[in-house]
Amino acid sequence: MKRKGPARRRDEQRWERERHDEHAFLFGPDERCLGKVERDEWDFTISMAGGNVVEAAKQVGLEVPRGTRALWGRSQDAALGAYRGWMKRRARK
Repeated sequence: MKRKGPARRRDEQRWERERHDEHAFLFGPDERCLGKVERDEWDFTISMAGGNVVEAAKQVGLEVPRGTRALWGRSQDAALGAYRGWMKRRARK
């Protein structure tokens, strides 16, 4: 049975990240990279932490400040660039 709605979109995003060999990069409030986490490990950990990035980071052994963001990309620059582009599009709406 195929999933519908948000669950389907989540699965599609997971497949795209795998296809593009993307990783999770954790960026602090000052946009400084605090660490990199492998895709499978982060998918599991963030779901177990209920979407809480700080709590998930603790579970993978990283100490990060509040306001940390997990961004996906093949590199730090790609992840941060995608986030900045998303913020610009969001500001125009």
